Formats: sequence, structure tokens, C-alpha cells
Amino acid sequence: MHNINKTDLIQLFNFPRQRILQSMEVTHCPHAVFFNQSDEQCITCHQGEECLWINHNDEMVALEMKSVDQLKQQLLIAVDYIDSNLSPHHMSRRKCQCENCRWLRQVQMTLDGKA
Repeated sequence: MHNINKTDLIQLFNFPRQRILQSMEVTHCPHAVFFNQSDEQCITCHQGEECLWINHNDEMVALEMKSVDQLKQQLLIAVDYIDSNLSPHHMSRRKCQCENCRWLRQVQMTLDGKA
């Protein structure tokens, strides 16, 4: 079992939060990026997963109240999001020094208890 520091996990949320918000088209969102599970427009919106993640993990959410397992689960969703948005030239991520790859390595080190 790795010794994972909750504070280290929480600090990792800033980067994907910023990336997800930057990628979202929010000018026509009737709910100002507050996911409404009873609204058909939210349910069928192409940004539903991103919106849902932001609503569970934005700056107004008390992440410190979540368990380490919950934080890890949400971080892994963010890892999938960041990873899926990398361009094909990121085949050698260990050597890449872009923000995305550096963040992905930091998450891996933190989850491995080496941060």
C-alpha cells in the first residue's frame, strides 16, 4: 500500500480543472456550467462528462472532505481526459516536457507514493 498524501492529490486538481474549463463551450450553457441531471439539454450535451467532472471537482467543492479513494478516482478520470487530448507526437511521454506530460508524470508519481 502506497502512502498517498491527500494534500498532494488535491493540488493535482488545478491543472485538469483549468484544461477542462478552457476546452468547454460555455457561452450558450443555460446553467452556467452547473450540471442539471433533470434537464434534457444537460443530459444530451456533448460536454456532459466534462461538466459533471467540473461540478464534482471545481474550486467550490470541499475536496478535502473526499476520501483518498474518491480523489484518486476523480484524478484518474482527469488523467484519461488529458491523455485523450494529447496529439499523436506524444508517443515518448517520458521525455516530453509539455505541461500535459509533466502533469501526467506528477499524477503517476503521487499515486505511486513517490511525490
